[in-house]
Amino acid sequence: MIWVGWRQQRLEALIVAAMLAALAAVAIPVGIHAASVYSHDDLSVCARSANGLACNLSVSSFLVRFTGLNVLFTWSTLVPALAALLFAAPFILDLDGGTYRLYWTQSITRRRWIVVKLGLAVLASVAVAGVLIGLAMWSRAPIDALSGRMGANAYDSEGIVPVAYALFVLGVGVALGALWRRTVPALLSAFVVYVVVRAFVDSWLRQRLLTPITTTWPGSRPGPNLNGALVINQFASDKHGNPLAVSQVCTQGSGPLFTHAQACRVQPSTPGVHVFMTAIYQPANRFWDLQGIEFGIVAGVGVLLILAAAWWTDRRIS
Repeated sequence: MIWVGWRQQRLEALIVAAMLAALAAVAIPVGIHAASVYSHDDLSVCARSANGLACNLSVSSFLVRFTGLNVLFTWSTLVPALAALLFAAPFILDLDGGTYRLYWTQSITRRRWIVVKLGLAVLASVAVAGVLIGLAMWSRAPIDALSGRMGANAYDSEGIVPVAYALFVLGVGVALGALWRRTVPALLSAFVVYVVVRAFVDSWLRQRLLTPITTTWPGSRPGPNLNGALVINQFASDKHGNPLAVSQVCTQGSGPLFTHAQACRVQPSTPGVHVFMTAIYQPANRFWDLQGIEFGIVAGVGVLLILAAAWWTDRRIS
């Protein structure tokens, strides 16, 4: 049965392998070049202590030069999702076409059929996500050293969350497939659900998985180190962290112009108002904490949906 299951997923496996090969063909040469430039320009010094104009210019130049790598891995997060849908397809196709009955009338029990079909899909989806993680963490290493991994282009392709989303998409796909027994609508709906959930997590949920840190400091002094942090909000405020109106912050001539810290050092527009800056953020050292929580939520839902699909197929489909 395992051999039959693998043969039924050969086409899907070849398509996924082609996607990974295309991604690697672009990422590996660029990653090698980025590592070479990082070493040649001695940017490790700036990564440890990014102080001074020279470091700022070198780091900015490097990040702009290799911004294409960020774009590449931003879009590469679709690979585990598409792979999971492809690996879910044979299971749904058997239910759609009714060919599962042929297996169940032979020596193969329905539970064995379910375990093999879904088990192979799970293993293959996790393997694809693992390859993406390894490729992203290796090729993006110099960029991560300089800018951190809390940005969406790094966070979504590194760590362990790609595995979680692969399981989630697979779970949604097989659950809808078991209910509808219609391949195309189930797979398309699963992809739409993935896009909606991903947008919700990236834009709202992730920054609230842990209580963010709120720091207020005088605008004339250096603030906390936000390099590599997930900055949720940053604004001019009073000493209690209450936001100030633009007209209360800084002016140049007769009208409000700036609200950032350097401008506020020049001229407070309202007498008696002392300008502070407030930042709300998740620090860089919470990367693995946030990854673990998000993985638990997303992968947990995915596993539950896979189990639900298995139960429904075992008990409700004849």
